[in-house]
Amino acid sequence: MNNKTRHHPDASMLLEFSAGTLDTATSICVSAHLHFCAHCRDSLLRLDQVGSKLMEDAETQPMDDALLENVMQQIDRLDDVRDATPTKPTTATKMVEGDYPPSVNKLIEADDKPPRWRRLSGSVDTARLKTGQNDFEVALHRICAGGKTPKHDHGGLEYTVVLKGSFSDERAVYSEGDFILRKPGDTHQPMGAQNGECICLSAQSAPIKLSSPWGFLMNNWLRISPR
Repeated sequence: MNNKTRHHPDASMLLEFSAGTLDTATSICVSAHLHFCAHCRDSLLRLDQVGSKLMEDAETQPMDDALLENVMQQIDRLDDVRDATPTKPTTATKMVEGDYPPSVNKLIEADDKPPRWRRLSGSVDTARLKTGQNDFEVALHRICAGGKTPKHDHGGLEYTVVLKGSFSDERAVYSEGDFILRKPGDTHQPMGAQNGECICLSAQSAPIKLSSPWGFLMNNWLRISPR
């Protein structure tokens, strides 16, 4: 586990995860992040407690805007309490290939064969995972030490969780457990750390869009393949 994650799902995403209304692919990524992040596990526990209390205090009804605002206000108050409460540090564990969070291991075990890695570029390999939904391609990505991905934009949403090692782009450095959301218009060029390979879990709702001159010629052939 890692208590040093700096990039997290937002409160509304955790709320949907708690309520069981988050889509399958995004839930897999959030679950992988929770494996590393004590802060978000605490937040999720509080959300579950708030949800249980609301169910006890209110008649069954759709979650309209007023009810959602009420939930978020209670979360804010609980956050004030948490900030004043010291947390115990956890010990970081070094992940080896194949030692993934439970949400990823379950996908691998449910498939008939182990992930099949294929080369995307000179520095990047990918292995698609079977999830039984058609909205996102869910895959593992492996960047070699010091390797770069092609510079690209995003045609849709992309969720990424760092499972091993670290990488950086023009915005930040991302380490084990970090949760990153990219949207259309977010152009970047991830680069693996020099001290070792980086393995990430990602969910993409649309293909990336390569930014280089030759990349524009290839974009028409780029596809996602949900399994």
